[in-house]
Amino acid sequence: MQPIRIIDTYFNLYSELDDYESLIWTRRWHKPGDFELHISVAKANTEQLQKGRILVAGDKAAFILHRELSVGENGEEVILIKGPSISSMVGRRITLPPDGLAYDRISTNAEEGMKHYVGVNCVNPVDVRRNIPSLVIAPNRSRGPIIVYLSRLKTLDGELEAISLSSGLGWGVTLDIASKQWVFETYEGRDLTASQTENPPVIFAVDFDAVKAQTFIDSDIGYRNTGYVGGQGEGEERQIIEVGNGLIGLERLETFIDARDIEDGADLAFRGQQKLSELSEIQTFDHQILTKGPYTYKVDWDLGDIVTAMNRKWGVTLDARITEVKEIYEPDGFKLEATFGNEVPTLVEKIKRVLDNPLVEKSTLAVENIPTKTSQLENDVGYITASEAPQASTYIHTQLSPSQIWTINHGLGLFPSVTVVDSAGSTLVGEVKYLSNDTIELFFSYEFSGKAYLN
Repeated sequence: MQPIRIIDTYFNLYSELDDYESLIWTRRWHKPGDFELHISVAKANTEQLQKGRILVAGDKAAFILHRELSVGENGEEVILIKGPSISSMVGRRITLPPDGLAYDRISTNAEEGMKHYVGVNCVNPVDVRRNIPSLVIAPNRSRGPIIVYLSRLKTLDGELEAISLSSGLGWGVTLDIASKQWVFETYEGRDLTASQTENPPVIFAVDFDAVKAQTFIDSDIGYRNTGYVGGQGEGEERQIIEVGNGLIGLERLETFIDARDIEDGADLAFRGQQKLSELSEIQTFDHQILTKGPYTYKVDWDLGDIVTAMNRKWGVTLDARITEVKEIYEPDGFKLEATFGNEVPTLVEKIKRVLDNPLVEKSTLAVENIPTKTSQLENDVGYITASEAPQASTYIHTQLSPSQIWTINHGLGLFPSVTVVDSAGSTLVGEVKYLSNDTIELFFSYEFSGKAYLN
């Protein structure tokens, strides 16, 4: 069993455990991982498993945020402990723009961009109360493509995930116990595919005695390949550009990308490509990996590497990045599960994408000379607060009965932007008719039920 230690945020050691029922540790490339520990209350030192402390297993560490006590049918008391990896500490901050600016804009390589946002919001913030003690940033090595990114009042871990998805770089926070520091770093995976010659290839296939079981998902649900990006302005004066791969006919899948927060029209294409990357095709291979197979975990392959996954019987070969690894420690042995390719988004992630729009767009009924960005920050002189801007509201309409025409009385007092998601979680596009500044009608080519998000 993997020994685990319990420490506090000041790096003080409380106890060690290795006699537990189950430990499941999930590592992720684009976002923080998590753990789940099952242990009998009767085992030694379980009283040290308190919320706010940190569980350390080898080179991994995570916050204890959840404790759950239960009694089984046999009368045995069991405690369940869960929490996110220490990489989630950056998610305790949001991105604040510099003094006098509405957005924190970067135009640099992806690594420097991610480290910039961590630096100004966690390590060297203007407000010293926002500093995360003992967090340091590893030296910048200028990795990743050049990106243009604007951030304002967004959760920092969510912004890092977005940059990671578009750039391919991974990121995380590790524990340096000797120096008593948390270290933020970005990572590049290795190319271990069968077609390259620089590194020894890694091929996960049943035929190669490398995997025990496989699940392959190939899905176009929610996929879009062409975006119309809307910048600033209103009506016919609004700047609209097109991004995508130029497909035509039924192969062309369009979506609207609201980028009204971008002041420089030259940055619209970057926003459009970023959003299209979030709506890409889903191709994912889940594997139960043989731990005594031909490849050694963390030596021959690791999280973030690009490998070849194959099933000849299915006629499927996929060169993809390892985006998630699940380590399972139980009395009957060590197990490994891995996900190759882009993950299927959860319902929560789908809703988050729908609601991830700029804060306010001035409606055609807005009073002249009233600013349209909202803030409660002292450095945003001249901007109104959210309470002074009723047009910043969001209305969610639930269509329970399938229909081709949805009539929505939203009461927002404006002509809102509209995003529609069906009951399966797919984003759909229909015709919007504004009957007034409080009522709209949506027209679709077929009947369905779902939700409409208006803001």
